[in-house]
Amino acid sequence: MTRDKKRKAAIRETQVQTGRRYTQAAREMTAATERKPNGFLLSQLLTECATVPPADVDWGYDSELAPEVFHSRLLGGAVPYGTVLELAGSLAQEGRSARLTLESMSPVEEAVVVCGNRRFQLILTQDMARELCQTPTCRNDQPGWAFLHCPSHLPDCNGDALVSMTEEWAYSFKTDAGRDVDRLEGSAEADLLIKAATTNGTYERVSKALLDSLFVAPDALDDLFWSEEETLAMQHAIERERLRLHNVARTASSSPASCPTRHTPSASTSAPRDG
Repeated sequence: MTRDKKRKAAIRETQVQTGRRYTQAAREMTAATERKPNGFLLSQLLTECATVPPADVDWGYDSELAPEVFHSRLLGGAVPYGTVLELAGSLAQEGRSARLTLESMSPVEEAVVVCGNRRFQLILTQDMARELCQTPTCRNDQPGWAFLHCPSHLPDCNGDALVSMTEEWAYSFKTDAGRDVDRLEGSAEADLLIKAATTNGTYERVSKALLDSLFVAPDALDDLFWSEEETLAMQHAIERERLRLHNVARTASSSPASCPTRHTPSASTSAPRDG
């Protein structure tokens, strides 16, 4: 009984830290306990990469088309030198002391390693590593660096996590767009966030965070734009995008694939005037 209470408390703590739903946090904790407990450091994998000589592998096709690999004791199979370097680049902020665990290994195909909540697919047939959705066993890509999950698992995030992802993505996208207001409208990434928020009932929060971060908060318009023409263009762009997001949410809420907890934004907050 005590162990069960401790497990539930640990799940709630994980839920708070990661922004996942309770059931999602519970699944991830169960998956984590099934992984190998020890793991290894990134520095150890890099040492192997730097010191272990090339290995011969029967690829089943012309070896001239295959990458140069070494046999990794840590991963339990052949892995391309370039793939390890790609992984190290993705974990540059964590540094060489980053601890990895092996989630799965399919020789001459792929390996999946986990670092904290981040998951990476190591492609063993070419010099490439790609970050995966953080949901255990999922093989789907993240839509972008600011997204923690693939589109099908984004609705598993709670409102706080979705708002955080929304703000990070939107600020970065706005920086790239500069003063080209037209580029800020109609983004596929924005649609993914809105659909996820509609599914789990957090549309109001996420849409506000999206518009304020991607464009500018209404009370800051006069401070940021030099001319009346620029200010008016931004106001019209915000209203167009607000209406577009409302339509995306309405379509998502009426889709058969939507979650039972789906939420349709109210007309009072989401039906803007056509600017």
